[in-house]
Amino acid sequence: MTKVLLINQEKVPHYRVSAYNYLAAYLTKQGFDLTIMSEGIQPGNIHKVEFTSKETSLTFFSISRAIIDLDPEVIIYWVRLRHLYLFPMILFIKMVGKKTIYWGHGVDLYSGETMWLKKFANDIEYRISDALILYGEHLKKYVKRRHHHKTFIANNTLYFNEYRPGQHDKASTLKKYGIGTRKNIIYVGRMQRRKKLEDLFGAFQLMNRPDVGLILVGPDDEGVLGEIQGDNVYKLGSIYGDDRLDLMAASDVFCMPGPVGLSIVDSFYCGVPIVTEAGDESPESMYLKNGINGFIVPKGDVGQLASRLRLLLEDEALRERFSQAARTEITTNGHIDRMCEGFSSSLRFVCDSKS
Repeated sequence: MTKVLLINQEKVPHYRVSAYNYLAAYLTKQGFDLTIMSEGIQPGNIHKVEFTSKETSLTFFSISRAIIDLDPEVIIYWVRLRHLYLFPMILFIKMVGKKTIYWGHGVDLYSGETMWLKKFANDIEYRISDALILYGEHLKKYVKRRHHHKTFIANNTLYFNEYRPGQHDKASTLKKYGIGTRKNIIYVGRMQRRKKLEDLFGAFQLMNRPDVGLILVGPDDEGVLGEIQGDNVYKLGSIYGDDRLDLMAASDVFCMPGPVGLSIVDSFYCGVPIVTEAGDESPESMYLKNGINGFIVPKGDVGQLASRLRLLLEDEALRERFSQAARTEITTNGHIDRMCEGFSSSLRFVCDSKS
């Protein structure tokens, strides 16, 4: 077995625990023994940890010691540029003769004015690394062509265990959360200003439909929800696991005007089409096909946002067609095996290549 160490920055997100469980089991069958090093598991996790885990404070010295002790042949790292140990860690890995694989977006999609500097730093990373794993094929445009030969794609996704959408009664799920509206728009994710909840709320008000509810699920660390008040607005806070999926499946349309993130995976798995705005790219935006499994409206066009939401709520046949297309997309391109194949291919590449 080839020993592989995956360095997960900070704490392992709760949504990634089940994905890591699956990845570790998948790679074992391919001859790779995976250990994941992190600062622990993020609060809110409901999944049993089945992968080999090493918990430690992530510093250059603790990582170096772990590499010496564990003696992996390959190190995969999911670490953003803001962590000061990143480049010393990479140089140490190369100094001790280990293979390195970068895993991530390929670029900071939300860096604004500092984009040029981060692109420069990223390119240094890619020069040093033996291989790259990107979240999606469309992100290769941010990586210089000279690195493409060693770039692999692992579509960013989630693992749903045995959950099946529709296994719980829609009416009972809505009643559980005190939701009395006949049709519902749902938003699931962190309440962040870059997600443009003001556009969603503006579109909801513009529709002026007493039979339509707006369900908001997720933590509000930025205090965004204080500005959103009105009838049929349901602020439910953080909900995880199957309860979150039950609520998603009981809703009619998912809307996140800003970058959609992994919430689109939940939405499409539950057969719920999405409406979003153009201009804000995320790694998971590859799953959205405009006019097929959702709609993309011009950036900041609240009127168009309201119009598309209204169309999907009122046209049952269209919504059902979009729903089936959404499920097909995420159970093919978004299947967890597609992600695992990207990891496996990159590992075989670096193990087979000569020093």
